[in-house]
Amino acid sequence: MRAAPTPSEAFLPIYLIAIRRLYDETVSIVGQAAGGDWAFHVSGGRLCLDFANTISWRRSERPIERLQTFRDLVSWARQAGLVRDREAARLLREANQRPAGGGLLLRTALQLREVIFRVFVRISQGEPPLEEDLASLNHWIARSLPHARLVPLLEGFAWSWTPTRDPLAPVLWSVVRSAAELLTSSDLRRVRQCAGSSCRWLFMDTTRNRSRRWCDMAVCGNRAKSARHYYLSRR
Repeated sequence: MRAAPTPSEAFLPIYLIAIRRLYDETVSIVGQAAGGDWAFHVSGGRLCLDFANTISWRRSERPIERLQTFRDLVSWARQAGLVRDREAARLLREANQRPAGGGLLLRTALQLREVIFRVFVRISQGEPPLEEDLASLNHWIARSLPHARLVPLLEGFAWSWTPTRDPLAPVLWSVVRSAAELLTSSDLRRVRQCAGSSCRWLFMDTTRNRSRRWCDMAVCGNRAKSARHYYLSRR
């Protein structure tokens, strides 16, 4: 049985509604990684933006939360390169032993994500972040900085974190550091918001003339292109 049109679909032709829904379902199926985990998109250009983009179709009446469980959060961290497979497996074992702790970490992560999203959405619109969001981000920075350290590599050095009881704290600290680095970078003016009618993903526009419109041409770009093609073909 076909679902009733949502408010944003109310004035669209039936064929276009069908196209949109079929495309959304296809993207959802393709997005499943091996083992059933969602294959997170990493098209934002910065770690903090990719983290903010862990909700799909934010502009729609049916946004999809991709971090529904602690397992999802660990999966994102693994796919983002913040934890290795062995460490991810250990985190999941510990979460199974202490489910309340995993739930608290997930809620904390989601709160941080929404702060980062609101900060960079306003910046993408040419507006300053809200004072309370900037204060929250500063609080996170103050919590993470005492744990930062430099570790030697074969060539040069890299940032790392001191050991902590909270298994995913270094993951969130890395996201916070990414946000702070972007906010203090000359690249900040390149933060954009996807022009997709149902999207709100954030990304870095690295094009020379700053003309990028879509979070990912393979997702929102093709979605808009298909809709336009069908619309023109039926005029």
